[in-house]
Amino acid sequence: MVSTTRRRLITSMGALSVGSGLGISAPAVLAQGAGDYPNRPIKIIVPLAAGGGGDLTARQLAQHLTERMGVPVVVENRPGAGGSIGTHAAIKSPPDGYTLVMLSSSHTCNAALRELPFDSINDIEPITLFKRESLILVGNKDLPVKNFGELVQWAKREPGVVTYGSSGVGGITHLSMEHLADLAGIKLNHVAYKGTGPALQDTIGGTVNLMFSSVAIVVPVIQEKRAIGLGIADARIPALPDVPTFKEAGVPGFKSDLWHAVAGPKGIPKEIVARLNKEMAEVLKSPQMQERIRSEGSQPVGSSPEQLLETIRADIAQWKDVIRKADIKAT
Repeated sequence: MVSTTRRRLITSMGALSVGSGLGISAPAVLAQGAGDYPNRPIKIIVPLAAGGGGDLTARQLAQHLTERMGVPVVVENRPGAGGSIGTHAAIKSPPDGYTLVMLSSSHTCNAALRELPFDSINDIEPITLFKRESLILVGNKDLPVKNFGELVQWAKREPGVVTYGSSGVGGITHLSMEHLADLAGIKLNHVAYKGTGPALQDTIGGTVNLMFSSVAIVVPVIQEKRAIGLGIADARIPALPDVPTFKEAGVPGFKSDLWHAVAGPKGIPKEIVARLNKEMAEVLKSPQMQERIRSEGSQPVGSSPEQLLETIRADIAQWKDVIRKADIKAT
């Protein structure tokens, strides 16, 4: 007797053959088979190294989706070129819902600064914006200032003297600082590092004065008074109640955060996109996931595909403007 799996495969191959002969598009044929999705493992490509925020988020999501969807959901790390290598691999895959990609804010920074082998908007099928995390401005504890207003006065008195570290040219921490400096009317001296870790160590040590970081990384550093918090992008957080928002500090136009989202190659059938969006929304509702995300200093989101696409469009436009004003060049 023919197994159920083999019967499905034969049926699917037959449908593709018939579809080709009748001139039916590949997405239309895929949609015909969306009813039994998923019937094999799903892969989430993380275009960054293992151990980072995006990787941990993807693995948490994969664990919950495996339980909900009844098939293995696995994570594959493909780092390189600021995330563009893994993203390119994902969007070149068949648009059948079995290969997804964990996008982050870096997706929009890369699109704004660099020539890429793909279209960061039109070559992806958005599924959901999964979570957001605020950025926080961290200063060396021995700075001659104690708040953001004093920092601005210092930078205006001595343009270019105040230094800041970043995770690299064109990264979210670099562009965010230039965005903030532009709004505050100050000039800062940029020092690019190969990653957030080295930049943070040199900020704590005093080699550079400032840096932007994710909240999760620096909460213990600030609580232990090894560094000071000068401003936070979104809203005050319970762990650091004395760190004001930039709006409170006099820069209401500042907008930047770290986010993680899930997408796939363009053309995934709408039924499969809707299924994935629904399952991920349910994962976010679980108390376990809620607690885990909030403990990291992040906020669960669970957007519609359309809202994710709008976030990507808006961020790319914002970063292009920042890059133009600051005359930032890709390295």
